[in-house]
Amino acid sequence: MVSSLPTPKSKSKKAKASSSQSKVISSGSTASSNPLNQITRLESTLLGEEYDPNPLVPLIALSRHDDPQIVHKAVWALHRVFIKFIAENKVGGLNGDLTSTRNAATSSVHDNSIGGGDNDLGEEREVKAWVRERLLEYIEVLGGLVRDNEPALRSSSVPLLFSLLPPLSTSLQSTTPLIHIPYLRLILDLLFNPRPSLRGAKPKSSGGGGGWKIVEVNQVDEDDGVLPIDVAQIVVDDFWAKYDDIRWAFFKESSNFIQNANGDQSISDPTNLLAQLGPLVNLPKQSEDINAFYIPSFSEPPSQSSLSTSKRAKKSAKKGKLRYKGEIDELPAWMKEYESEGSESEEEEPNQKGKKGTVGGGKRQREKVSTLSIHQSVYSLQSHKTQYTNLWENVLSYLKLDDFWIRKILVGLHGEYGIMGHFKPERRLRIADWLSTLVDGGGANAMLGMNGLFVLMTEYNFEYPHFYDRLYALLDRNVMHVKYRARFFRLLDTFLASSLLSSALIASFIKRLARLTLSAPPAGIIIILPFIYNLLKRHPGTMVLIQRPDSDNNILKISSTLGKEGYVDPYNAEEKNVLKTHAIDSSLWEIAALQKHYLASISTLAKVFGEVFTKPQFGMEDFLDHGYGTLFDTESNRKIKNPPALSMLIETAAADTLPDLFPCSAVAGGSDEAVVKQGDIVSELWAF
Repeated sequence: MVSSLPTPKSKSKKAKASSSQSKVISSGSTASSNPLNQITRLESTLLGEEYDPNPLVPLIALSRHDDPQIVHKAVWALHRVFIKFIAENKVGGLNGDLTSTRNAATSSVHDNSIGGGDNDLGEEREVKAWVRERLLEYIEVLGGLVRDNEPALRSSSVPLLFSLLPPLSTSLQSTTPLIHIPYLRLILDLLFNPRPSLRGAKPKSSGGGGGWKIVEVNQVDEDDGVLPIDVAQIVVDDFWAKYDDIRWAFFKESSNFIQNANGDQSISDPTNLLAQLGPLVNLPKQSEDINAFYIPSFSEPPSQSSLSTSKRAKKSAKKGKLRYKGEIDELPAWMKEYESEGSESEEEEPNQKGKKGTVGGGKRQREKVSTLSIHQSVYSLQSHKTQYTNLWENVLSYLKLDDFWIRKILVGLHGEYGIMGHFKPERRLRIADWLSTLVDGGGANAMLGMNGLFVLMTEYNFEYPHFYDRLYALLDRNVMHVKYRARFFRLLDTFLASSLLSSALIASFIKRLARLTLSAPPAGIIIILPFIYNLLKRHPGTMVLIQRPDSDNNILKISSTLGKEGYVDPYNAEEKNVLKTHAIDSSLWEIAALQKHYLASISTLAKVFGEVFTKPQFGMEDFLDHGYGTLFDTESNRKIKNPPALSMLIETAAADTLPDLFPCSAVAGGSDEAVVKQGDIVSELWAF
């Protein structure tokens, strides 16, 4: 078998493989002139009993053909060839950093082969290294097809990339199942930093080492470096969400990918990662949920002997703990202050399910997540949570997120299947710093950030003393003119729902909202009035705002100008401390002013405050979606009980005998005593 291998004593032999490409392609027969037939013949040669890897070169060249049909057939043929070569240990070891073409090309050919070729001859080792380089070229072609403008090629490239992972992983020499981490990192690099499609590309130089001349018409209609959404959907649905083993590896390696050795951002566009991470919400909640594996060797759970081996490793780590003072899973610098005492030491999991085993002083037998093997970690629910938490902490720490993804993260943050629902419980409070930064920025994200802080306060005992001061500062006139106005008031209603809040605090919010009605559009006033009514009903201590008598004549202070002295409103609108605004000493004269509003629906609603408070609270959902369109429909469809009086002179008059609805009068003084009378435009428009 070895006699048929290409002898790579000199580089000219590898060049002979390249020359064989031209001989095969330029064959005079009709069958070989057809690329589809040529692919079939090359595949048959490579899969034959006599081992000759030279046809890999022309077959890879056909995978860069301009015709999508030829490319599709070539990449599937190469897939079958390399699956066979990997199984037969004919490919050099894929070790080290494969994400860089330079590192992959210059990596030592003396690495152990995938099947452990320590006893291989030097010549055979060079052949394996040459086949390894062809495999990397094939992976480069597949990585470029994820951005091809042909949907069939995009959808085929993803399963072909992942299909090499199980044979590469199972061929590793180990007593326990492993995941081929270098190749997984290469897949992640192709997904996080997608390359252009090589379909129809030509080498820039004759040697092929100067890159490729890309054909622009074959590229997907997306910005450079952005993973197409359909490719991300395939990756999520068919791989990350479906299989527990590679999803665990995805969490772990993506976290390492972000937080690399230099601490620099190494993802071209955060969308490429978040489009794959965001939809992963249906994660395992119990150990029994970990039951789907992409790599077949993980189907068998870890044995008890492997657990005892982990225990011995743990004991040896304790003995030598003085030798290493660093942190195994170091946290981002901005989150270290939220580290609870002993939280890392609590990253443990029982190694016996359903048993109440005790050791010595009655402590349960546990294993640290950091000491588990890959096989044990895949079956460990705590390890899944740890890697998921690490990944999200690094995403929020290192990636530059735009408003779209910030809002999407904030919306999906809470709930049983939200992001925080899968966090390690003792590390959920670390996200508070990120939320506080969003609140300081203001806008729509600030209100959603307040919602996140509110959940941390109510469910996880997080202390945030200035929560209501920050919330009060968000109530300005701009909030009445934004498209997220309805969501803002839904959240505001949640934050002010507790009956344990002080009357002075609630009065400040009521007064601020009442003051906003003076400059708000009608659709905003329709929301504020029932909102204030509900607050008054919920907090009876604030009823003094509409029942405050004047000290002299026992009338309500509902006007800003009472008498000659005038009425000075004690409410300080500039005060930032919500408990020091003196709103509880003021009155809602703003609502009294709304009782004279030009829009009948608003004036009618404002008059409710002058009646006895026996009505139940308003359903806010009936008012949150009002706009100018709904208000106009309401007025136009209103049934008029008493029709307005009509002028019969206008109705029956001709155009030249119309009476004046707005007659002009002479202006006294001036040089001209009389004003030239102009036609009354209103009267003219009224006559049909």
